[in-house]
Amino acid sequence: MKKFTLMRQELLEETCPVATQDIHTNVENRQHAIDEYNYGPANPAEPEDYWQKSADIWGIEVDTAKTMKCENCAAFDISDKMRKCIATGIKGDETIDAMATIEKSDLGYCNLLHFKCAGSRSCKVWLTNGPIDDADLT
Repeated sequence: MKKFTLMRQELLEETCPVATQDIHTNVENRQHAIDEYNYGPANPAEPEDYWQKSADIWGIEVDTAKTMKCENCAAFDISDKMRKCIATGIKGDETIDAMATIEKSDLGYCNLLHFKCAGSRSCKVWLTNGPIDDADLT
């Protein structure tokens, strides 16, 4: 069984970003996004002054900053392939419904900062014309 697990892990590492499979890598990369790129708000339901700070960073109005979310960023990958990678990392060897977590938190993967990202958040590296979905991978 151990040999199968090692083979599975090697295959996942070849096809899935490491941060989708390794929670420690994901948390480190996310913390880097928070510290260096204003990833947030911590709680999108109660953003405090996050959107004002973001507007100040960009030199724009707060209402415009609020439209610049991960869910519409061109680096936000929500393709079926990526969501399967995320689901596999969440599940591990357990029999849980990882897609429920993905859907509830609107998880995707940030191709620029290399971590699992929530669609309701934003950061300084936001790019227009997203997200990446299956139509972009053909």
